[in-house]
Amino acid sequence: MFKEEYITLEVPKSGDIRKTLSPLTYYSEILDKTIKVPLYMLTDLGSIPQVLQGIFPKDGKAMFAYILHDCLYQSGILTRKQSDDVLEEAMNTLGVTWWRRKSVREGLRVGGFIAWNNYRKGITG
Repeated sequence: MFKEEYITLEVPKSGDIRKTLSPLTYYSEILDKTIKVPLYMLTDLGSIPQVLQGIFPKDGKAMFAYILHDCLYQSGILTRKQSDDVLEEAMNTLGVTWWRRKSVREGLRVGGFIAWNNYRKGITG
């Protein structure tokens, strides 16, 4: 469950990367742990192909979960599977439909390794 109701993001005039300007805190029941997204963390919200953003909007119900997931991938504090599990759990707490949660999860199984591996190598953006 997310503690905050709102988050403030710095949004550039162009480009897709935002910066967190306010706290975001999530308690994961599956981990029995609180996760804090750091201030000034960079996020693309969700790495969703442009063609699918009408079905899976980056700034929709799942936005907090996407930011949390970016934090988990960037930090590497959990395994990739745990990070993906927490994303799915967070999306559920936000009321994202089961078919959207499962579709996002499947998309991560197919392509999430690229971002995960890039962060492990120190490659960002």
